[in-house]
Amino acid sequence: MMMNLSDLLREGKIKRAEPDRLQAEESLKAAERDIAAAKEQKNPDWSFSIAYNSMLQAARALMFSDGYRSVGEGHHKTVVDYADAKLGAKYGKLVGIFDRMRAKRHMVVYEKVGVISDYEAEFAVKTAEEFLAKVKGKLK
Repeated sequence: MMMNLSDLLREGKIKRAEPDRLQAEESLKAAERDIAAAKEQKNPDWSFSIAYNSMLQAARALMFSDGYRSVGEGHHKTVVDYADAKLGAKYGKLVGIFDRMRAKRHMVVYEKVGVISDYEAEFAVKTAEEFLAKVKGKLK
């Protein structure tokens, strides 16, 4: 999957912007809020979806901090690709899970009810917590 920033820029999927520390902090707050909400949620579909959203917000924090914005369609995929480029091969497995969660969350939200098991929901929350910790480490 490994993307790089120059590919994303060349393809017009991201654009440069002023680094926005405040927006990054707000996205991190949203990521933390979503992990807490995912843990409280009793419906596995929604728990999974909220955990995914936490990861999306954490990755957006990376973008804002670095001075990038996603452009055009496929915003979620672009954010995943940005996280892949930014975090690198060391976190490739984690970003791969993020990408698979993106695809599955789309199915859960738009196509099918009752797709996510309790185990998957719990795994999604743990993965979101790990992802958020990695992003915070990068932002320090």
